[in-house]
Amino acid sequence: MTDLGPFRTFNGVEPYPIFPGVGLHAIAGDQVFLGRVTYEPGTKVRRHSHDATEQVMLVVEGSLVI
Repeated sequence: MTDLGPFRTFNGVEPYPIFPGVGLHAIAGDQVFLGRVTYEPGTKVRRHSHDATEQVMLVVEGSLVI
């Protein structure tokens, strides 16, 4: 891999299986967290919250049912 200095890539890195059917690629610092999450078809995640944080979700493929 080319030296990217302080920058990183998800390419070639397997996602972390955070829950059954849910894979996570994460980059985090002191003030920012960026996660790319994949869900296997039919995966259900229980309703939850993130205390003292905000979360934005962008669906780039497939669909989401709330």
